[in-house]
Amino acid sequence: MAYSFFTGAACGLLLLAAVRISIGHKRRDSRWLVVLLLGIFCYLLAPLLSNQDFHVRLLVSLPTILIPGAFWLFTHQLCSDQETFPKWGWGIIAAGLAIDFASQLNLHHFFYLSAQPFKLGLIGAGLATLLQQLQSDLVAERRQLRIALLIAIGGYMLIVVCAEFLFSFLPTPAGIPTLHAVTATLLAFGACFWLLSLSPKALEDSLPPASTGPEVDETPQKTPEPLDEHQRELLARLQEHMAAGGYRHTGLTIRELAEQLDAKEHVLRALINKHLGFRNFNEYLNQYRIDEASQRLADPDEAHLPVLSIALDIGYRSLSPFNAAFKRRHEKTPTEFRRDALPT
Repeated sequence: MAYSFFTGAACGLLLLAAVRISIGHKRRDSRWLVVLLLGIFCYLLAPLLSNQDFHVRLLVSLPTILIPGAFWLFTHQLCSDQETFPKWGWGIIAAGLAIDFASQLNLHHFFYLSAQPFKLGLIGAGLATLLQQLQSDLVAERRQLRIALLIAIGGYMLIVVCAEFLFSFLPTPAGIPTLHAVTATLLAFGACFWLLSLSPKALEDSLPPASTGPEVDETPQKTPEPLDEHQRELLARLQEHMAAGGYRHTGLTIRELAEQLDAKEHVLRALINKHLGFRNFNEYLNQYRIDEASQRLADPDEAHLPVLSIALDIGYRSLSPFNAAFKRRHEKTPTEFRRDALPT
């Protein structure tokens, strides 16, 4: 009885969250989050339909196989700032779906054993995406959302997958299903309370624009609040430090930069994000680094220098991130830029 009550409560809260996200974020690409929520809804609902026909149970269970892949896709949307999802990632997700579908059909026990590592791998990829560049993320709401997903949702999903695999070979202890339902209800309640009350714009400020048609921003542009005297002094020190080549330090983090400027990290984060308009610290550094690289690549006196040498001089650890950042700015590689700037 308690299990059914808490499962029903969790399902209701998840539907509320899905409806709120679908209606409230029409200009944002929230599709994978909605798929994730609906998959979790079906996962919680499936045990209540154990007495139903096999085909009914299979139909309800099918959306649950989308959960690990949808989690990875959602975290990529949340954290990757308009970078496309890698093609090899789609291949891994497709393989996981195929194996999990065969497991749902009970074709062979091998498919069930193979499906669990795929689930753990996809969830782990989502957690790794949340951790990636967490330190350099300047958007406070998005950082909070990353941490919440990392600890609460991703961690719990890993525990559930491991527990399911373990209890498929051992008897399930009494009270575990009810504990699972209660935990799911608390997580769903926390998510709804946060999205509807505490931080209603967290997702809207974090998700990328919807790709269907041009984005129409119906809200007026916010003018940054005037800087107080301390912020103006910090901005002046920051600009002076960057002009002197502070961005060239390899592996520079915002924490290290705050120490160099004798400033509080959260104050510096807010300054770069809200007043200079950057959402990621690495993109802020790239502004200076690519400016210098562009000048040096177009300089005939430095035509003898390899592109790698210039990349290392301005703070990059290797050529790959430099090429990616340079191409985002100029829509051509450094080599192509130099060839066009210095025709033979």
